[in-house]
Amino acid sequence: MTHVVCEVAEGLCSSEASVTVRDYTGRPEYVPVDRSLLAKTNGRPLLAVRLVFKDESKSAALIELPNEADSGANRIWVRLADIKDAVT
Repeated sequence: MTHVVCEVAEGLCSSEASVTVRDYTGRPEYVPVDRSLLAKTNGRPLLAVRLVFKDESKSAALIELPNEADSGANRIWVRLADIKDAVT
């Protein structure tokens, strides 16, 4: 499963989290998610996403978020360095 680096804050209830994912330019996208979609590796929180496309030449990846972001976005471009294919 593909994951993206994120920041996690409290959600509306204990089973929900408010997640911030930074797009390719560094702009934050705020997404409410179920905590079951979160993982950690090396102490960094990760959000499960769907990888749509990788552009190696621009070091970018198009991902699909599990829920619509506050901005209305469903898919965003992120830095390839923020993508993690395997969670340990």
